[in-house]
Amino acid sequence: MLTFGLGAAHTLVGIRKHNDLLERRTYEVPWSLMQLQLEVNRFLDAVRLLHAGAIGHDELMLRYDILWSRTPVLLSSQLKDTLSERPDLWLLIQQIETRVRAMEPLVKVLVPGSPAYQLLLAELSPYLEPLTRTLTATMHSNVMFYAEYDQTYRQLGRQLYVRIGGLGGSTLLLLLLLWRELRGYRHQLLHDPLTGLPNRFSLQRRLEQLMARRLPFSLILLELEDATRVHHRFGFEVADRLQQAFAGRLGQGLQAGESLARCGGDGLVVVAEGVVELAEVRARLSRIRQALVAVEPIADHDFYMKPVIGVVLYPADADNLVDLLARGELALALCRRDRQPYVIFDPSLLKEIRRRQQLAQDLPAALDSGSLNLGYLPLVDADDHCVGLQLTLQWRHPAFGVIGDSELWRVAEQFQLAERLLLWLLDHAGEALHDWRRSRPGLFLNLTLPASAFRATVLELLLAVLARHGLDAGALVLDLSEETVMADPHETRPLLDAFRERGIRLALADFGSGCSVWGQLARLPLDWLKLDEVFCNGIAMEGEARRQLRLLFELAGLLSLPLICCGVNNPAELEVVRELGGRPLLQGRQLGGVLAAVEVPPWLAAH
Repeated sequence: MLTFGLGAAHTLVGIRKHNDLLERRTYEVPWSLMQLQLEVNRFLDAVRLLHAGAIGHDELMLRYDILWSRTPVLLSSQLKDTLSERPDLWLLIQQIETRVRAMEPLVKVLVPGSPAYQLLLAELSPYLEPLTRTLTATMHSNVMFYAEYDQTYRQLGRQLYVRIGGLGGSTLLLLLLLWRELRGYRHQLLHDPLTGLPNRFSLQRRLEQLMARRLPFSLILLELEDATRVHHRFGFEVADRLQQAFAGRLGQGLQAGESLARCGGDGLVVVAEGVVELAEVRARLSRIRQALVAVEPIADHDFYMKPVIGVVLYPADADNLVDLLARGELALALCRRDRQPYVIFDPSLLKEIRRRQQLAQDLPAALDSGSLNLGYLPLVDADDHCVGLQLTLQWRHPAFGVIGDSELWRVAEQFQLAERLLLWLLDHAGEALHDWRRSRPGLFLNLTLPASAFRATVLELLLAVLARHGLDAGALVLDLSEETVMADPHETRPLLDAFRERGIRLALADFGSGCSVWGQLARLPLDWLKLDEVFCNGIAMEGEARRQLRLLFELAGLLSLPLICCGVNNPAELEVVRELGGRPLLQGRQLGGVLAAVEVPPWLAAH
């Protein structure tokens, strides 16, 4: 385009130069010569008329002044370049100018009847013939020049047309390229680069259009349950390929009226137009889950896509986009927390959220006032000897009644109060433990360590609290969930080693109900495996429950880790557990329920 533009500009410059030359050759020089010839004749006629007394001296002087002004025009710099090509013409004009200037004294004194007029006629008349001849030759030369330059004009015109055409074509090509780039940029603006799906901005535009037309629809939000863990274990490339496969599976199963988009992070959204009846929604969810059942091989690993699903309906659940997306995210979060197949938003969920927000708002004041009730759940060995006490919490809230231990921890985790609650528990139980250890050396407290508090800084705070009450690190055993320990072994291993080196013992909580890799568990610095109490349900009778418990005992033996068996609630269950061997620590109603602080010393004396 630049080449054509410069070429066209160069051609236009050439045309302009030829125009200037043609104008000077064809118009300016011939016209000036004709004017000079005309004024010479007029001046000579005026001399004759003055001699005859037909005109006055002033009229003669006027003709002389006009004649005198013609030669400077031809000798000016404007026409000098043109006349320099005709030296004979240039010389003739200079001679005429010299004669005209030399006649000025004679012209001024000329009077009628004076014989001097003959002298004036004799001075200028000889120049008329060569001037006429030169003018005729110039006109003829200009005709030839015009014919020659007419061909040049045509050639320059063709060049100009070609270059203008090229410039136009280049401009069109540039516009096409810009249009293509603009389309590409618009596609990037509206689509996710990893999956190629419409992004959050595009999704919002689509939902706004549906809302503007008052069309009902369901919004299905999906995430992979193990996406973060895959990220940590296998790296970004494998995690991205899994996300692409996840989007591909969902995209292949779409039906009429459904569209798929990526909504930030690892989340995908299915918009199902017209699907607002719960039966229809559940049927769509079943189809979506079925599409994700098959294993997905990536980089020599087999992955199972377990989705987390939250559903919200328009207009039943919200009449604006902000609330609709927020409530969909809420349903998704509750599905992840409660490990449900899916959660369909219900207005009662908002009450639950407001309830938790109020609990979180009131919890700091409850900690400051000491209004939480501590309970102690004994841990006994195979000899029915109490070796530890698990701390439990209860809060009698003025508005919501009794709040149990598990809900308190969930609220504390959700609202960044877990660390404060943990330290409060240890601080309030530490003084009592110091007294109890006088009669029961080696007695320890068993506390849950939330994932949000699993940090090196918390380790130092825990040790400081123990030291303040005169307790060593062996007085504390912390429960860690499988999810916390296995989230990223490369990051958690140094922390586990730090706890072990400082003397705080660790137990893996809810063993058998998670997704631990046995080989990795064997390498972790754990002191106990803590069985979920669900594994003791139904073991009194020979059957599947007992076989599962036996298998877990065998696995613990292979890992060379002792067990803490929770949920032993009756004599039959206690007998079965003891028959399995392994000398686990036991916990449950059969071995002593939750004790208040004042009940602990007599209970310890009896056990």
